[in-house]
Amino acid sequence: MAKSTSKKTVITNPGTKRQIKIDTTIYEPIKAAILKSLKGSKGKIFTALADDVVITIRKTVPQFKGSIPWYTISVLRDLETRGVVDNYIEKGKKFNKLKK
Repeated sequence: MAKSTSKKTVITNPGTKRQIKIDTTIYEPIKAAILKSLKGSKGKIFTALADDVVITIRKTVPQFKGSIPWYTISVLRDLETRGVVDNYIEKGKKFNKLKK
């Protein structure tokens, strides 16, 4: 079986420090959709963020196969590890926002 030659991005979970590799062609559009959704926002709960990402990905990458919410949470946690996104709890709900 031939090895895949597609470029991979290593993503890290901030809690477990576990690392996985995903295709960069998946990582970059998901990352862009997350940043677009959070830009100008005081914070969003995950379901609202995931809904925005699904809409954006369906428009920009209509051939996308896979679970967009799964990739959203994975890339979001990686962005937390990289210091791009932060989260906070308000009234019992966890919100995600861009770091200043």
